[in-house]
Amino acid sequence: MKRSEIIPTRTLPDLPERAEPLSALSIDSLLGGSVLEDSRAEAIDLSGRKLQELKLRSSVLEHISFAQGEIRSLQLRDVRLVKCDLSNTVLLGFEARRVEFLECRLTGMKTFECKWQDVLMEQCDARYAQFNSGVLRACEFQATQLQDADFRAADLKGAIFTRAMLNRADFTGAKLRKTDFRGADIDGIVVRAEDVAGAIVSPAQAIELSRLLGLVIK
Repeated sequence: MKRSEIIPTRTLPDLPERAEPLSALSIDSLLGGSVLEDSRAEAIDLSGRKLQELKLRSSVLEHISFAQGEIRSLQLRDVRLVKCDLSNTVLLGFEARRVEFLECRLTGMKTFECKWQDVLMEQCDARYAQFNSGVLRACEFQATQLQDADFRAADLKGAIFTRAMLNRADFTGAKLRKTDFRGADIDGIVVRAEDVAGAIVSPAQAIELSRLLGLVIK
């Protein structure tokens, strides 16, 4: 099936037409755990920082670095992140609804037990990212590198992987009912027979999975 024939299931974020740029005071409020709404932040380096709490609503972040840092409670709603760096960042209590990651660096990002709904990851580098035991409902992964990513025990019901590189990604124990893998590269993924029940795959992928599961096709 062509990409144009795949109907997205996610709800798009509600973003303001004009967002106010963050002032120094707003940045202090942001780092202090206050909820920021209708805001726009650009070119801020928070790499290596440990934040207790971060809450954003109806906002856009561009070229923000959280690399090598830690956020103990992260809540995003109707947020777009453009060319941001969350590589090797530990994100605890990560709740995201109607969020877009565009051209972001997410290598080695750790989001254990995250709760995502209607999240888009497009043209991102998310190699080695960890989503263990997370709930990622109606999410889309487009043209994104997810090699060696860890989706063990994750709930991916209704997720769509399009032109995503899933080589060697681990889906052991994941819930994949109605998860659409068509168009993704699944060469070398780790998965069990019971895990793929209800997943949507192409004929070629079905053959690849049969080999992974030890089936002999004659």
